[in-house]
Amino acid sequence: MFMFSNAVRRNANEIVLYLSPGQPPPTTVPFELQNQITAGVWDLRISSVIQACSGYSKPWFERIWMVAALIAFIAAPIALQPVVFSAVLRRDSLGPLTAESVVEAKAILFGIFIGTILVFLLPIALWKLMGRTHVNRMTKRWTDADRQQFGQNAAPQWRVKSPGIFRNSIVLSIGLPPDAARPSLFHPNAYLPSYINAPRDADADYYYPYKPEPGFPRMGVVGNVPLYSDEKRELAYQRV
Repeated sequence: MFMFSNAVRRNANEIVLYLSPGQPPPTTVPFELQNQITAGVWDLRISSVIQACSGYSKPWFERIWMVAALIAFIAAPIALQPVVFSAVLRRDSLGPLTAESVVEAKAILFGIFIGTILVFLLPIALWKLMGRTHVNRMTKRWTDADRQQFGQNAAPQWRVKSPGIFRNSIVLSIGLPPDAARPSLFHPNAYLPSYINAPRDADADYYYPYKPEPGFPRMGVVGNVPLYSDEKRELAYQRV
């Protein structure tokens, strides 16, 4: 189930937020973290994540760069092939091309292809790696600060997946401490939202009406309540 304008997904162990620089961030602290994270700290951390990831994400520039790289991967070897062949290919005394010159020409063209890949992909890969390293250091400081304040096993764990070349969203995962997920007291067959956890006991489904014997189907919840017959007899009047 998604909350905060379809920007948050919950499960029993973590909260996943999908952030975007072009959309307002969630301002409400998740109820699982309200005992540990204040509204001011929440706003500061969310805005810091968006600002840090936005500095290393330029979607239109990255897509144009990748289209140019794809064209260069194909066009550069084809355009340079006549130049390489005329400069490298040699013929023996009988007329055919020598095998050594053919292998050398193909090796040069393959090197041009690999060099084109490195020229276009290496800068953007290093740029993305710098952004990921910066964000990971920031979230590690938050996790360490929470552990110092709340303890090793009682602090949430912050992780960020920075935007890629073809993905603009920022994925923030907050691992919940064990005491933040509490078992629900509702019936397991009830229609419940995702933030209400399932019972930890595997046999809880069979406490009502009963657990079936091996080989027998489970007794249905609806329709097993006996309905007593209405009283149709006339009341007998007795003299007092």
